[in-house]
Amino acid sequence: MLPTDADLGRAAEVLNAGERIAILVGAGALAATDEVMEVAELLGAGVAKALLGKAALPDELPYVTGAIGLLGTKPSWNMMMDCDTLLMVGSRFPYSEFLPKEGQARAVQIDLDPKMLSIRYPMEVNLVGDSAVTLRALLPLLQRKTERAWRATIEKNVATWWQLLEERAMMDADPINPQRMFWELSSRLPERCILLPGPVSASNSSTRTRSATRCS
Repeated sequence: MLPTDADLGRAAEVLNAGERIAILVGAGALAATDEVMEVAELLGAGVAKALLGKAALPDELPYVTGAIGLLGTKPSWNMMMDCDTLLMVGSRFPYSEFLPKEGQARAVQIDLDPKMLSIRYPMEVNLVGDSAVTLRALLPLLQRKTERAWRATIEKNVATWWQLLEERAMMDADPINPQRMFWELSSRLPERCILLPGPVSASNSSTRTRSATRCS
């Protein structure tokens, strides 16, 4: 399914007019990684990720602000509060209080299910279609932003956030700072490795937690 040329043109007009563009991706963008990256690069946008869209883009990208919502990051919050344009791709993110205030941003949404469009935020343009296919059709209509101050601000905020996380991970604790464990493991485990909490078992009136690791 592909949106009409007229709808694609309207969406491109909104995105091309924006100066501070934020992208929010969800589970529907998991197969649209390359397309989202290309759109973000053209528009000088930052990308926040809903919980189910965490695997859509790698966190190592300097413009990826990470999670959004109750367990989200400060860069994601700052981006949403300061943007003038919002592009939601394959996301049904339910917590509208973490999105721009109504009237602050012009907005475009892409979703395969038309029933999920404009229910979280008042969208100016709704595009019904597969995320990757729709973004590929939209890309030729987008203009590259030559002003990159917005992107630079996002990247600075992301870098500061990662520095703060590292500082927190390196704080001493007894017996161990759990953040330190995951910080150190992150650079050592193979790609596509998922850490899962293990079962809690009782032994001699004490409890201990074991962890499980799954890699593919």
